[in-house]
Amino acid sequence: MKKTILTAAITLGLSSSAIAGWFGYDLDYVKSDAKGINNSHAHYVRVGGEVAGFNTMLQARTANFSGSGGMLHSVELTAGKQVGFANPFIGIGHDLGYNGNNSFQYGLVGASTGTKIGPLQTYAGFKTRLNWDDNNPKQTITFIGVAMPVTKQLSVNVGASKSTQDIKETAYGAGLRVNF
Repeated sequence: MKKTILTAAITLGLSSSAIAGWFGYDLDYVKSDAKGINNSHAHYVRVGGEVAGFNTMLQARTANFSGSGGMLHSVELTAGKQVGFANPFIGIGHDLGYNGNNSFQYGLVGASTGTKIGPLQTYAGFKTRLNWDDNNPKQTITFIGVAMPVTKQLSVNVGASKSTQDIKETAYGAGLRVNF
């Protein structure tokens, strides 16, 4: 919880800068598809905006495991550019490993898209970790969701994701997003 609070404070500080366009917090219930592994609650703190014509996002994820009391924490930075209806992106990430052991870095590649349906904003996409060390876990995540505006600056969202390759998980959750 301390890491989540620290990450939120750093992200809030970044969101006050000229580059930030939005801030979000999501809480997901994550079910491991592997036997013998604990389920977890994942806290996501995200901040994003446009920098030099690119859509940028900083994401910090902390997962707390219900059975073992263990934790995973990762930070990712991505940049993309709208091309037609899609937003392809690249990025870098740092995973601290289970309880801070065996940390590693990785690259990211992915794409997202979305469309308005009445007042709702739908979104979908995928991202894949590009590991340069074969010992690090491989992971591709596909995600979908829908956001509903509450006010001009605030929206609520629900979403789901599926993780494949070495890390196999199914997640669903809800969150808030504030636009600046």
